[in-house]
Amino acid sequence: MPLQPWEELRERQLAKFKVFTVREATRRSPRTGRESGMFVIDTANWVNIVAITSDQQVILVNQWRQGSRAFSLEIPGGIVDPGEEPMAAAARELREETGYEPGEIRQIGEVNPNPALFSNRCSTFLATGCELVGEIQMDAGEDLEVITMPLDEVERRAQSGEIHNAVVLAGLYLHKTLQA
Repeated sequence: MPLQPWEELRERQLAKFKVFTVREATRRSPRTGRESGMFVIDTANWVNIVAITSDQQVILVNQWRQGSRAFSLEIPGGIVDPGEEPMAAAARELREETGYEPGEIRQIGEVNPNPALFSNRCSTFLATGCELVGEIQMDAGEDLEVITMPLDEVERRAQSGEIHNAVVLAGLYLHKTLQA
């Protein structure tokens, strides 16, 4: 029998925070007929940016991540603001987090960060010809260090596990498939 969607029985919002809400959802399995409770996190869509300078350096940010309690070497990225187009959000996030502006920018893919829990999407953009135009503009809840390195070094750090953020790895993979 082919897979079928689960029947949506009921939902209720459990909590609302600044950047996400948590819902409890009750669904019925089409295979067993049993009800199951689950949690869904609703948040705005995200963007991430594989940003490359005019001299072919990849722009990365290093920052402390509270969930993993560790530093995380990442490509720039962030939340799409209400009413904002993803491409505009990508250019804005790149500028805010790194001080760089792209010569050209285009979307290269989209993923669901964690379909078991999250309802949002993350669009990945390739920004080329990036030039430093100013200082970074950090939010109160972030401390960023901007680092540039050649793409082969980024790939080595991803393979070694030094770059470990799943959405970042997906963005780097999408970029690599363009090169193939």
